[in-house]
Amino acid sequence: MPAIFEPDSPDDALEAEFEEAAELERGDDYNRIAYYYDLEYQKITYDLDFYREIARRVGANARLLELACGSGRVALPLLKAGFQVTGLDLSEEMLRLARQKLTRLDEQTAGRSQFVQGDMRDLTAALGQQEYDLIFVAINSFQHLMTQADQLACLKSARQHLAPAGLFIIDVMNPEQKEHYPADGRLEFNGLTYNPQRHSTVYSFLSTLAQPAEQLRHYHYFFDETLADGTVKRTATKLTLRYIYRYELQLLLQQAGFAIDELYGSHDFDEFGEDSNKLIYVCRRG
Repeated sequence: MPAIFEPDSPDDALEAEFEEAAELERGDDYNRIAYYYDLEYQKITYDLDFYREIARRVGANARLLELACGSGRVALPLLKAGFQVTGLDLSEEMLRLARQKLTRLDEQTAGRSQFVQGDMRDLTAALGQQEYDLIFVAINSFQHLMTQADQLACLKSARQHLAPAGLFIIDVMNPEQKEHYPADGRLEFNGLTYNPQRHSTVYSFLSTLAQPAEQLRHYHYFFDETLADGTVKRTATKLTLRYIYRYELQLLLQQAGFAIDELYGSHDFDEFGEDSNKLIYVCRRG
């Protein structure tokens, strides 16, 4: 069981962290915690085989585009698998980390990639008229779009840049499973990670607040790094996700001009069902 700290009387320092985090804009949210986020999320590999298999089906010379690519958790394994990969993200700090990882690869492999700063609602502004054989949004990143207008803009932009025979994949959480996670503001221990740069330990904590009527959840992240001299450095930020339901998303995809090929409930290609944790749509241009 995770350690739980009840929020009945949060101290002034904790409230200050919340207020400071709430003032951040979306790009800054990840700039602030990019290094810690990268340390934590590099452990997540359960979806990599799914994307490698889909990319293989598209073709050996497929041009891949990942929207909201972060620090390259999915893009870099696809690059190493031999594909041409472009990653787009709003956070310059996340992209800096991704580009830094390219320096550890051989020149030929690194030369098949690029990481571009841009908004997934307007791909043309960042990528020109380039088309891609596979465009995807992994691990709930689409849920950072707060309105249907923003969601539809992203989907229409993705369709515009999808090659005629290409595939578009969107991977979001099944909102029917959200009740498994507490969302009453309690502060929970979220895990610990070793920081090899400073030979330190990073403890992460998470507090979640729900707005069911708005289909929103607000996540307050705290990363407490215990340094070699015993001092603790705290970094905090707030991220908000908007939940989207099965037929709501299906309608948006159709309005954006997509035809739905498949709906999976997991990265193991399981059929979607009531107990599925994921909504994974595989689409083509309609």
